[in-house]
Amino acid sequence: MNEFWQRLKQRKLVQWAIAYAAFAFALLQGLDVIAQRFDWPGTAERYLILVLAVGFFMVLVLAWYHGERGAQRIGGAELLIIALLLAIGGTLIWRFGPAAVNGPRTAPFRDVVTSAAPTSQASVVQRSSAIAAPIIAAQPIPAKSIAVLPFENLSGEKNNEYFVAGMQDLILTKLADIGDLKVIARTSTAKYASHPDDLKAIGEQLGVASILEGSVQKQGKQVLINVQLIDTRSDSHIWAQDYTRTLDNVFGVEGEVAEKIAAALDAKLSSAEAARLTTVPTRNETAYDLFLRAEYQTSQAELGGGNPLRLAAAIPLYRQAIEKDPGFALAYARLSYAESDFTYEGAGGQDAAQLDAQARNDAKRALKLEPDLATAQLALGYNDYWGHRDFDGALKAFAAALALRPNDPGALEGQGLTQRRMGRFDAAITSLEQAFTQNPRNSVLAVDIGNTYMAMERYPDAERWLLRALTLEPDN
Repeated sequence: MNEFWQRLKQRKLVQWAIAYAAFAFALLQGLDVIAQRFDWPGTAERYLILVLAVGFFMVLVLAWYHGERGAQRIGGAELLIIALLLAIGGTLIWRFGPAAVNGPRTAPFRDVVTSAAPTSQASVVQRSSAIAAPIIAAQPIPAKSIAVLPFENLSGEKNNEYFVAGMQDLILTKLADIGDLKVIARTSTAKYASHPDDLKAIGEQLGVASILEGSVQKQGKQVLINVQLIDTRSDSHIWAQDYTRTLDNVFGVEGEVAEKIAAALDAKLSSAEAARLTTVPTRNETAYDLFLRAEYQTSQAELGGGNPLRLAAAIPLYRQAIEKDPGFALAYARLSYAESDFTYEGAGGQDAAQLDAQARNDAKRALKLEPDLATAQLALGYNDYWGHRDFDGALKAFAAALALRPNDPGALEGQGLTQRRMGRFDAAITSLEQAFTQNPRNSVLAVDIGNTYMAMERYPDAERWLLRALTLEPDN
């Protein structure tokens, strides 16, 4: 035995093994960081681990024959062993490498974005010019469905855009609390004009039977909000109303509008939904204004694919709003979401771990203040998903959000992305396609669905969804 250990030392086998293990560990850690930033598929890391495992045994063979004197010539026995290792390694890689997409998985599957499959999507781009529209069956348009178009700013001052956009968002959020209504996400309506001509075409594009148009005029402390509900099929007005308020009593107007729309569309309200519609997030005028300014920055970040500069601007505004009203649960929830998103985007030089922990505390604080706040559950879910890779926790939070707001596109999308990471591809497709129903002009979501089908090797379905994404955004 002593002689054996002496030979190991003489051939420096241990040193070679330790050096290779250190190299492999550093390589995997570095690539894991890169994979997170570029959303590489989990199969790439799976193949790399298998290759490194085979390489470890090859290094041991090389060390045994060359560890003592690097000038030794390669012998027949060494060649035979290396060839055998390559054959065994190739078999293992062929057998276990593709398992990540062929069957159930327990390891996380990384989100795949456009850059993850350049060859497949390049072929789609080349062929898209020959196809006028994606071949995806149109869904029937439910009567109780609505899209809220961007409100028009009649104030004459560009710096009031945050207030106008805030009114639209608050009304949209209240409408989304009504489970009997299909409500289109802001991402899908943002590119439309405030008062477009062809409402029937827009209704068909968004899959809705009614559209809410609006305008806001803010002069000093006076606010005039005009809203009108229009039937997209007949281009006729269903309901319209003006709301004249001052800045110190504008709180709650969004709930009033949502109640009127629910009644006009004959949407059924549960007692809990009716109570949530009348809930006012804050009655502090300064906190309210700061919150709307923060929301404008966060919304612009979301529409721009996660602009960290916008998020960096939003976070202190949310915090100032909370300082003015410590009981502002909605501000805590939206602050948490912005902090988690900002951390995911790199944290802008701040302490990422501290910011992530703060995001979690803010979400929990929101839930403590308002236990039935779907927005807080959504923030908690994305904190688990982005910050901790706690996929079980994320699914639990997204499910809680959907229990309160059954058609929430953000919760459905987060649920689908989480299920995909867990290898539950069929469930992921169901969730993501439901999210797309609520967000039908979101090209990024269409790409996510297409890439999920590619992971399942359902290439015709993948092609249809990628073509849909190109139709929605041809210049992307």
